[in-house]
Amino acid sequence: MAARSPVGERAARPARRRAECGVLDHLVDAVRVRESRTLVLCGEPGAGKTALLDYVAGAVSGCRVVRAAGVQSEMELAFAGRQQMCAPMLDHVDELPVPQRDALRRVFGGWVGVRPPAEEWPR
Repeated sequence: MAARSPVGERAARPARRRAECGVLDHLVDAVRVRESRTLVLCGEPGAGKTALLDYVAGAVSGCRVVRAAGVQSEMELAFAGRQQMCAPMLDHVDELPVPQRDALRRVFGGWVGVRPPAEEWPR
């Protein structure tokens, strides 16, 4: 399923962000050749993080884009960020390799039956 930017089919390059957008373009190029990549944006409110995220989301047709926002009130909740990131994809959990599938099921409460001994847990 192709991701769409909330601001349109392809988000415009944010003004004065040529260097940052270049980094994002390289990240997208690497993902397209099946290299694993992660992006974490940090900054003060109003620094332009959302504009950069909208830009990259608009540049990745044919890819799934997953975004999560950290909220201070969730800081003490175990796996809150992982829940935001993984919940939209849990309907595809059976497509994962067994260790990752079982780990996600345990974390998100989908494990049914007797819990396997710790020595059988994926590492």
